[in-house]
Amino acid sequence: NDYLNLSIADKKIQTPYFNNRRNKVRGGLRVLIGKGSPKDLVEEVTILSLREKADIKDLNKDDLQKYLVEHNLGIDCSGLVYHVLDTELKFRNKGSLYKYIRHPWIKNPLRKLIAKLRTVENAGVSTFNNPANSKEVDLKDIQPGDMIIIMNTGRDNNIHHVLLVYETKTENSELRTMNYVHSFQYPEDGQYNHGVRQESIEIINPKKPLLEQNWSEPRMLDHAKQAKEFKIKRILSS
Repeated sequence: NDYLNLSIADKKIQTPYFNNRRNKVRGGLRVLIGKGSPKDLVEEVTILSLREKADIKDLNKDDLQKYLVEHNLGIDCSGLVYHVLDTELKFRNKGSLYKYIRHPWIKNPLRKLIAKLRTVENAGVSTFNNPANSKEVDLKDIQPGDMIIIMNTGRDNNIHHVLLVYETKTENSELRTMNYVHSFQYPEDGQYNHGVRQESIEIINPKKPLLEQNWSEPRMLDHAKQAKEFKIKRILSS
């Protein structure tokens, strides 16, 4: 909810999508590379507005959204998933997510230490998808907190994406609907109309794969169908 309704200057806006892949900033603060918490984002906007002597209280919601986008402030899909799961684990008294994230593919000891110290910054979709961090789940067993992993999709098969299931609804003990949240920028969104959003999947036949169900957003279904790897996964800590 904090990402869907980011509270800045007494206004609530949709947190924009931002992926650091284009900027390629290394070692930057997590809020500057698409990995910030809602609190991080609000604090950074406040600092920027003071530095630039910009009165953001005078901005309407659309202009405030543009202000964040033009300053490369937002959240990417894996950053969103990290912070939501981290909060959920703490609520369950299981500790922070960083305790459960592993990087077995990193062999250099110094690089491994950096990845552990900067877990949020180094937790991409590939990290969540790695068998050291998650296990595959059948459609019939899906539950809130599970992830829908979409690897190597898009026109050039170079996009990784993750959807986080936050609600499921059943009927006669069978799954009927799942609602998920993600951060994404569809081509039709333009420069500013993108970010954290909620979508759903209606299960029209529980015996068929997830790709054959009724997705509320056909554009995301297209991405899922183009993917070289598509799985439902669950963090091992849960």
